[in-house]
Amino acid sequence: MNFVQRAMLYISRKKGKTASLFLVIFVVSVFLISCFGVLNGSKRLSKDIRASVGAAFYIRANTQVSMNEDGQTEVKENQIRITQREIDQIMGTGEIIYCNPVNYGFARSDAIEFIAGKNHTEESNMGKVTALRFSALAPQFIEKTAVLAEGTHITDADSGKILISKQLADANHLSVGDKLTLLPAKPEKAEIAYKDDQSLKAAYAKVEISGIYQLDAEKSANKPTVSIPHNEIYASLDVLNALQESEPDIYTGEVDFFIADPAELHSITGNVRALQTIDWGVHLIRTNDFQYLKIAERLSSMGDLVKILLVLVSAVSALFLILLLTMRMRGRMQEAGVLLAAGIPKGQIAAGFLWEALSVALTALVLSHIVSLGAINFWGNSLLGELSPNLLNDETLRLGTNGAPQIHNYLKLNAMETLLIYLCQIIVIMASVFVSSIMILRLKPKEILSKMTTGGF
Repeated sequence: MNFVQRAMLYISRKKGKTASLFLVIFVVSVFLISCFGVLNGSKRLSKDIRASVGAAFYIRANTQVSMNEDGQTEVKENQIRITQREIDQIMGTGEIIYCNPVNYGFARSDAIEFIAGKNHTEESNMGKVTALRFSALAPQFIEKTAVLAEGTHITDADSGKILISKQLADANHLSVGDKLTLLPAKPEKAEIAYKDDQSLKAAYAKVEISGIYQLDAEKSANKPTVSIPHNEIYASLDVLNALQESEPDIYTGEVDFFIADPAELHSITGNVRALQTIDWGVHLIRTNDFQYLKIAERLSSMGDLVKILLVLVSAVSALFLILLLTMRMRGRMQEAGVLLAAGIPKGQIAAGFLWEALSVALTALVLSHIVSLGAINFWGNSLLGELSPNLLNDETLRLGTNGAPQIHNYLKLNAMETLLIYLCQIIVIMASVFVSSIMILRLKPKEILSKMTTGGF
């Protein structure tokens, strides 16, 4: 009988001892795969968060507070006027990946009956138009008070495209791909009445609905029609140009800049403030790191915790395996002595012990891989679920930044990483068998038989 047959016979007869070894290797393997999965997930997630909408700065109008003749406080907001040339200079101050200038205006259309507000009339049937390069980077979509329900977002490659709210689309039986004509409308406030500006009747813009967004806001009849959020239209920049409410390459709204690395936010804004071409007396910069610092600290702490846990699990599991296999060997010293007395070489005896351990280990590793898939997904969602990033790239700017990657995609280990972990476990098991076998290999058959006779073990 060769050592393989002896090993299989021992496994089939000693079911209790085999089960104990199986459970130890199984549990250790699940813990190791889970820990490595979460560690890799935190690293990948941290990298994607830094490459996502990690930080931005906004150039907005400054406000001036003064007292009038009656002693009342008056707040005057300066109007931003930034040209494309100035934007190009700002883009050169650091690694800025996207710029989103905004212009504001108003429009009406014979094809749209806007949601009626306070004192609604035919003359006040209009909505606010927010024209920009990337509608996905509008504050409402970044903050997720508005989400793209159908179609695609507006990007800098689009012209003559608009987004309308689902409520407005449903009320007018409009859908993605519909084409209509927008006419200029200039609200002139006289108490609460709004009227069209008849001087702009010659201007118009032919547009196509590229997307429909769902707005997380209640309809309010207490606001004028033009101020109701569901009546807001997002448009490509050329739409307001066609309506003669803005000029090409000149922006009177805010200008938003998104940077690649939040760690560079302070440095880049410092370079921008040093530009002499912008009048900082009437402009200000507001920064926003989207709470990246808090997330980065949490990710770092999570990574340190998992590393400590990995070291502890690896050390404890290795020691426990050595102890378990050593105890098993002590119980089989008599068997080893008989085999040695029968003339079986020490190498074959050790090979038999090794074959037993590896047979059980390979079965445990295969089953542990199946269980670990669910385990790492559970731990990942528990520990990292709130840190899902909104990746900022051309695809998400077209389809929407609300489609964050699933956490389990970060936790998956590739085949090479998984095999490396299993190989390390097998090496530990082989080393444990070797160490526990030393007590046999260093003794001569006479010594073993003498100890068996005297009860030395």
